[in-house]
Amino acid sequence: MEFLDKLLDYYNISKRDYEELTRDPSLADVPSFNVFEKMNEVKERILLAIKNKEKILIYGDYDADGILATSILVYTFRKLKHEVDYYIPSRYLDGYGINQEKVIQAKEKAYQLIITVDNGIVALDALKKAKELKIDMIITDHHEFKDDPLDFLYLHPKKSKLKVTTSGAMVAFYLATALLYEIDPYLLTLGATSILSDVMPMKEENRQIVKLALKYLNKYKFDKYKLLSGETSFDETTLTLNVIPKINAVGRIETKKEANILVKYFTSDSYHDLVKIREYVNNVNEKRKQMSLDVVKDLKVSEKDAIVMKLDILTGLSGLIASRLISNYNLPVCIFSSEAKDGNIRGSIRSKNGFSVTKFFELNKNLLIESGGHELAGGVVIKENDFDQFKEAFIKFANENKFILAKDNINIKEEEITLENYETMRSFAPFGNGWKEPTFILKGIDVNRINKVGMNQEHLSILLNNKNKVIGFRFPFDTLVNPTVDLTGVLRLNKYKDFVTVNFLLQN
Repeated sequence: MEFLDKLLDYYNISKRDYEELTRDPSLADVPSFNVFEKMNEVKERILLAIKNKEKILIYGDYDADGILATSILVYTFRKLKHEVDYYIPSRYLDGYGINQEKVIQAKEKAYQLIITVDNGIVALDALKKAKELKIDMIITDHHEFKDDPLDFLYLHPKKSKLKVTTSGAMVAFYLATALLYEIDPYLLTLGATSILSDVMPMKEENRQIVKLALKYLNKYKFDKYKLLSGETSFDETTLTLNVIPKINAVGRIETKKEANILVKYFTSDSYHDLVKIREYVNNVNEKRKQMSLDVVKDLKVSEKDAIVMKLDILTGLSGLIASRLISNYNLPVCIFSSEAKDGNIRGSIRSKNGFSVTKFFELNKNLLIESGGHELAGGVVIKENDFDQFKEAFIKFANENKFILAKDNINIKEEEITLENYETMRSFAPFGNGWKEPTFILKGIDVNRINKVGMNQEHLSILLNNKNKVIGFRFPFDTLVNPTVDLTGVLRLNKYKDFVTVNFLLQN
């Protein structure tokens, strides 16, 4: 079977489907801003505020989606020659979402219009306070909600003709497009980055938008992305591994209001400022990585059904640790910080297809003080005294809602690990939620061909006949008890000076 045919079979698509899948994306693939209900009303209210020179506050969130959404609107208002203020709340001082206290402060500072991004759709107390104080609010959000947020104007994917749900920053992008009457390539790139950061489905318009954004990013080489990633060539993996974690790092481990500096980064025209902020963000990210590694390496996990733990950590690290554990153990994970506030503890959940976080929340709402998120990730606040009961409910739900296994690995021969086949595999990209990158299996590899490499001889290397390599980091050599071994991995491009090869990178 030809390599392309193997991939078509893996994704269960025809060659005609493949032609559509791989066509060059264009602006025609971006839905009109008019797919949102009330977009015209929202736009008119904002244009009126600009005309009347009203004082406007953009209220965001401390994760990548909220930071990018805030940046999109701040950038947009500057293009419209109307300066606005913005606020990224502190995870530790303010908590998630706009609240009554912030509305009161906004009134004291004479704001006439508040626009929320990536939050606000369930902030009923804050909305009531705004109405009481006669402050107008426009909500742009994508989180789950049941009831309309009083009679305020709002934009939400649930109230749109989009084919698939999307991120908070993409909602902000559609609003920006309505205000500017054009699609700005840089703003589209910010929005597309949030599709990846919030693990939105890589389907329908989301997929085409990410493809188009990567096309723009590789064409225009935006300074903000070059500096933050250290790269000049971009794909979805570059953003997921080298950009998004850095955006998230500041809000996770800095305990004051430092995350606001990232909005300055993504909206600044000063290269000097970009370099200075980049250095700060890189330092914070390195600190974040080390803190997470130190916690995970000391954990002893014995659970077989789900992992629920209460750890002595910053609350901002719980999601990172949960992500590492789900990767290591392939089980649903909920990690709480033991730091209690008013007798309550906050946790982060990570899951995979089969275990719906939102369904778990709905079935166990009697245990939850606060909750929010998406199908595969969420945040939750519970009473510390309810931890054992919550853990029991989480494990029970995990037992009844097992992960749905991905398709089997694709059999690959050594001679098929080539640059041409790597490029064929990449033609199916971008990969993401609902469109998994293919994994391959090399069968019957003679263990005598395996070399131990690295300072501590802990990594695996096999040189293939075509100069490409099999690479395995921190490989468990003690498992090699038979004459041959089957190896599972993904294809990765390896560039060294003027040489380009393909690595078969082993997966745990």
